[in-house]
Amino acid sequence: MGEYDAVWVFLIALAFVGFYIYIEARPKGSNFFGNLFDTISRFFRKR
Repeated sequence: MGEYDAVWVFLIALAFVGFYIYIEARPKGSNFFGNLFDTISRFFRKR
């Protein structure tokens, strides 16, 4: 299994890069990470 470590790293990186390109290459652009940040920041703001 050790001889395939580089292949697994490449495939995982390819999946992340593919996801990033899919999100960012939309016609209107993307605010996926902005929406994610807003959702997380809702839990940490003071009331």
